[in-house]
Amino acid sequence: MVKILGISSSPRKAGTDYAVKRALEGAAQIEGVTTEYISLRGKTIQPCIHCEKCMRTDSCVYEDDAQAIIQAMFDADGIIVGSPVYDMTYNAQLACLFNRFRLRSHDLHQDIRPFGSKVAGAIAVGGSRNGGQEITVANILNFFLSQGTIVMGGEKWENAGSYVFSNDQNRWDTDHDPEAIKTAFNLGNRVACLASIIKANPTDIILK
Repeated sequence: MVKILGISSSPRKAGTDYAVKRALEGAAQIEGVTTEYISLRGKTIQPCIHCEKCMRTDSCVYEDDAQAIIQAMFDADGIIVGSPVYDMTYNAQLACLFNRFRLRSHDLHQDIRPFGSKVAGAIAVGGSRNGGQEITVANILNFFLSQGTIVMGGEKWENAGSYVFSNDQNRWDTDHDPEAIKTAFNLGNRVACLASIIKANPTDIILK
């Protein structure tokens, strides 16, 4: 069974939430795929303070929601992360989560790298058509590249991921930006398809 995880980092139940769920719907179209959705809304994720406790003891100075979310990312075969655009990049909640991966850095430096066989995709939702979505998607994918993950691009004219325009907080459906929501659906489908191929044909070349 292939598991695709979708994460929305938005503190609101709005466009990012909707787009990530649509991506998971696309992923679920692939036979043998199960999906899981996690919202960072309402979660407690403290910022990494680089205290090095995790490097010395394999435990974090904080006991919050980050550990369970990170474990879910390790357990998934494919990961789709969506973020609203804040000042031309992803928001603070997602930054805190990514920074907390230091807790699992020992896992990421083994001979067999757990993220080497995972596939990742990114979605950004901005308040204007050209509101920083491309930069936000690139920054999300850069995080995954730093973990050795295989990253999945988007449609032909949205090459890195899915870029959604959502400046109306009362409209989160496909009527607001149907083309972008379609790219989110297709992105999820492509992530799941490649993750399924990799899981069915494991290779040390990918993992090492």
